[in-house]
Amino acid sequence: METIGRKRKASKEETATKSKRLQSIADKEQEQENKEIEEAKDLKEWKTDGTVLFGDFGAKGSEKIAGFDMDSTLINTKSGAIFAKNSSDWVWWDEKVPKKLAKAHEDGFKIVIFSNQAGIEMGKVDPKTLKGKFIQLHKSLKIPFQAICATSKDANRKPNTGMWKYFVDNCNDGVEPDKSQSFYCGDAAGRPKGKNRKKDFSDGDRKFAINVGVEFYTPEMYFQNKKEKLPPLAFDIKTLKSLEGKSPTGEEEKYVSEKQEMIVLVGSPGAGKSTFWNNYLKDYVRVNNDTLKTKEKCMKVARQALKEGKSCVIDNTNPDPATRARYTSIAEECKVPCRAFYFDIEKNVCMHNNEQRKVNSNRNHLSKKVGNVIIHTFFKKCVVPTTSEGFTEVKTIKFIPGPFENKSDEETYYNS
Repeated sequence: METIGRKRKASKEETATKSKRLQSIADKEQEQENKEIEEAKDLKEWKTDGTVLFGDFGAKGSEKIAGFDMDSTLINTKSGAIFAKNSSDWVWWDEKVPKKLAKAHEDGFKIVIFSNQAGIEMGKVDPKTLKGKFIQLHKSLKIPFQAICATSKDANRKPNTGMWKYFVDNCNDGVEPDKSQSFYCGDAAGRPKGKNRKKDFSDGDRKFAINVGVEFYTPEMYFQNKKEKLPPLAFDIKTLKSLEGKSPTGEEEKYVSEKQEMIVLVGSPGAGKSTFWNNYLKDYVRVNNDTLKTKEKCMKVARQALKEGKSCVIDNTNPDPATRARYTSIAEECKVPCRAFYFDIEKNVCMHNNEQRKVNSNRNHLSKKVGNVIIHTFFKKCVVPTTSEGFTEVKTIKFIPGPFENKSDEETYYNS
């Protein structure tokens, strides 16, 4: 029994010693982080401009720009967590990274890190910790660079070109970059799963380079000199540009009826239903759940419009016959013909248009951004309308970009 007691005592002492050792390491890491945070406060070149965070580590203006993503391109988290636990929670993505960056600097390139950091807006990333990380990178690299971070999911976030425009206008000493001599390197290239590599979470870095107009490299291509054949982009909104000005039905026609009627729109959020109403059916009373809030109010307003001799448009998703029957029954009750306009739009286009409601501040949006799950749910539930539901006609509408309210609206739309 005495032996067992000694073993227990020794085990407790060993556990206590280990605990003290771990605490000592944690205290040192915290002390280092606090020091870096203080240094970040003192660095005069840190600047917050709207949703852009900018840090200058002595880089001068240049025509040749070497742009890089940061996470999973220059560095990985040491802990393996998605978000760094502290400013010391990082390791180089590859041991060749610092040498290649130094060589780029030696060759006359200005090193600029363009990083999406919406975790700041979401409260998952402390900007002080992020600044401390950049300070560590600078100490390790010993070469000048600049860091530009988009702290929100807006027009500054890649693949939008907001960060690049901010850099050109404010951070390059008035020197216009030569895009033919510049490049951008990032891991989000839209690649499928490969050997020792997960599927890319997006193609945002690749699209950013395309939208800016510079050469693109993956980290494997740039730092490891590997040859990669990148797959076609899964979706590129620019392919729709050629459709501008064309008819949504493929025919030149007038959508307004000379007689009183009801039109039920059927389509996903982001399909362009409200814009279609605004462009072609503005004289019709718009019945919309986003503004009226409940189906009961929508039905009340639709019935009232018809009883007052007005035509109306049901501008909701209306995915199935049961939902649409609420309105066809009102039309039948008021002895008014009812047509259905089915918006046959690809999900990717709907997702893009939905995102515009958040990132594009250059136009007046008739609807607010919804969660992606709502769009997925629509496509899962949608039943294409037919005349058997009581519609006198079912018209299929294709998506046509525009008309745009201004040049900035158009640029943001195609560069997102």
